[in-house]
Amino acid sequence: MRFNGRVFITIGFILTVFPIFALKKVTKAKPTTVITLTNFNSQLSIDLQGGAIVDFHLKSNKINPFTWKVTTAQMPANNKNGAVFQGHFLSLGRWGAPTEGEMKAGVPHNGQAGRDLWKLEKTELGKPIKMTANPPLDGITVERTIQLDTKSSAYKVTEKVKNVTSVGRLFNMVQHATIGAPFLDSTTLIDSNAKQGFLQTMCYPNPSAYEFIFPNAYTDSTKASLDLRTSSNKNSYVSTHIFADSIGWIVAATPHKGLLVGYVWKTKDYPWLNLWQQWVDGKLWAKGLEFGTTGVGKSYQELLAVDTRFHGRSSFFFLDATEVVEKSYIGFEMEIPADFKGVGGLMLENGNVKLIEESTNKEFRIPTELSLK
Repeated sequence: MRFNGRVFITIGFILTVFPIFALKKVTKAKPTTVITLTNFNSQLSIDLQGGAIVDFHLKSNKINPFTWKVTTAQMPANNKNGAVFQGHFLSLGRWGAPTEGEMKAGVPHNGQAGRDLWKLEKTELGKPIKMTANPPLDGITVERTIQLDTKSSAYKVTEKVKNVTSVGRLFNMVQHATIGAPFLDSTTLIDSNAKQGFLQTMCYPNPSAYEFIFPNAYTDSTKASLDLRTSSNKNSYVSTHIFADSIGWIVAATPHKGLLVGYVWKTKDYPWLNLWQQWVDGKLWAKGLEFGTTGVGKSYQELLAVDTRFHGRSSFFFLDATEVVEKSYIGFEMEIPADFKGVGGLMLENGNVKLIEESTNKEFRIPTELSLK
């Protein structure tokens, strides 16, 4: 364990030792690829295998929202020899499946960086930790810095992606943040300042054909109503949205668990929100709070075949040869009362993440040294 200001860094190689009189030899557990940042009130863990955030919890409330995880058997063929999809991982290069040609070339779903082992770079006292990935199949390098606030349950992630090839290309980045049980249940509330949107099942070739405004969605082409704030409806869906503000945010709250988790970012970095809900065998299995650079979940060939812009927003950006892009977000958690009504507004103000409770207008604050500047 390394002391970093008031943040502890644990690099996990776990050693389990049994009494010498009880066993003939010491038994060592398999090394773990998980690193953990800890301050006086929260803990954040990242798995270097795939780079996913796999745990973020308060010391006063041990519930980890990021328990969602698939099995190796459930993974696509090109992903089976690496990390599984879990917690909050980064979809890089593409959102979802590669093209047929890319699959034959070995490219995994959601990009190679989310499958392979990241390298933890040398850390310095008082500095954010740095980790890197060099996925050759995507022709990029990735540098990520993670800073856990020294005094509160907030952290900042900044990622720099460089195209190391001599050819420009279409590109995407999606923060695939997914919450699971026990934090996620049918009472979980979702709030955001997202605006116009559409369901993925009805977005191609014209994403405006059945558009709506968050949180009031349609389940199908009959325009039957769907409340995106709630989690009690038995629908599985992906609802995609854009923002009118320069800052985007999304919050998931489960009041009877006493906990809220959320994100805030600049919409020039991530102009889209993809809200995913999945039921499996009658149980609420996953809720994705996915913010990124793409909205229409199709291949680049399909995106270019017709005009898929939605209110002027494209579902990709151009990453030129040797170009570097840098994008950031802040994640946070907070304890809430059992009668919490949800979040009606959120802002970064005077060193605080300030949340305004829905209906009551009561203010909740998370003091932080972090900013999106």
